[in-house]
Amino acid sequence: MNTEIPVWAIDEIGTPEALAAWLRDRDLLADDASVGADAFVRARALRGFLRELARRNTHGGRADEAFRSEFSAVAREAEVHFVLTSGGDLRAEPVRGDADGALAAILARILDGQVAGVWHRLKSCPGAHCGWLFYDSSRNASSKWCSMSICGNRTKTAAYRRRRSGS
Repeated sequence: MNTEIPVWAIDEIGTPEALAAWLRDRDLLADDASVGADAFVRARALRGFLRELARRNTHGGRADEAFRSEFSAVAREAEVHFVLTSGGDLRAEPVRGDADGALAAILARILDGQVAGVWHRLKSCPGAHCGWLFYDSSRNASSKWCSMSICGNRTKTAAYRRRRSGS
């Protein structure tokens, strides 16, 4: 999800070919599979939805009907089936090995995180020029910044300067 940094004009998955390479590097797409235009659009939309969900983990807020409907339209192509592991655990797995199957695998991992109770720890940095997603590993899930030494420090320093200039 941290494949795009708009402030720096960086997008690791800016083309279908780049997305295919990114998915292959993570063993989500077979070597002989490609990413079509429709799957590319869905993948980028899914990235946006997941970034928004992480932002809501940080700042609160509920998904309205329009958001849920748009998300469902993107996720609809990501078909999964359920398998029982040898250890007796139920797991969602993609039906196909194509790009939509890769998106299904990503969604299945998110579902695993929700079931495990750790999804709420994926957050979005509120830094003015950041938005980086991070995993909040603090004991009480109260971390706010991707990095206290960068974004947290910038914000606290700016607030300090505002207070000082006003006195």
